[in-house]
Amino acid sequence: MSVCALCSVHCAFLKNDLLDIGFDSFVDTAEGFEAYCPAKDFSQQALSNLIDKTSDNIVYTVEKIEDQNWNYVWEQTSPSVLIDNKCLVRKDSQESIEGVKYDIIINPCQSFGTANHETTYMIIQYLLSCENFEGKKVMDMGCGTAVLAILAKKMEADYVEAIDIDRWAYENACNNVKQNNVDVCVKMGASEQMGKEDKFDLFIANINLNILLDNLKAYSEHIASKGILILSGFLQEDVKTLLSKTNSLGFTLLKEYSKEEWRMLVLEKD
Repeated sequence: MSVCALCSVHCAFLKNDLLDIGFDSFVDTAEGFEAYCPAKDFSQQALSNLIDKTSDNIVYTVEKIEDQNWNYVWEQTSPSVLIDNKCLVRKDSQESIEGVKYDIIINPCQSFGTANHETTYMIIQYLLSCENFEGKKVMDMGCGTAVLAILAKKMEADYVEAIDIDRWAYENACNNVKQNNVDVCVKMGASEQMGKEDKFDLFIANINLNILLDNLKAYSEHIASKGILILSGFLQEDVKTLLSKTNSLGFTLLKEYSKEEWRMLVLEKD
């Protein structure tokens, strides 16, 4: 996937605005941070307009990164991730750890979700705190690699569904589900892929703010009474907006989590 990089930015609040124009991940550096955007979503005009609106003297460069073997890049730059000594997320070429309860093999291919990202890490931590999901129905919306869906199934969920609108993510999720030998129903698309009568006990949506706001009503219609909704993929300044929306849909906030600049909300449907 080709991406564009924005660097030497000192305004942390700018990350939220960048999410709104298509950027989807950030890496902090000594000079500021790098921001990445899929080439198909990048608009120089939108970026220029955003920079012009700020009062700070922001210095940035734009670089196009050509398609490459992202599996190889990830393997070389990203170590396996051990979470709470219970869950290991690794590539198939990386060593397992003896005694780990949930050993998950993820070959990311161009998809989001290797547990190296703060939002994925937080959600995995929460799932592990739940002990198991025996008899539960779980939805992983915007699943990326399907790492969260795979973990839910390994934790004995009765039924797990994983949906992503991106074909790369869909195909990668299918491969990862097969690699981990778990029964997860993977679909390509968005909320319309859910069955009309489907109700989930746990609904996970680790997506950017705008997509969450646009789809929360549709999500809420597929969450069982007293079901849990996990939202992540946004920053602190987005929390108030999201809570206003979820409150109007009949959700109660149970807990808010944070890791670096990222936030996660756990809510219960009335």
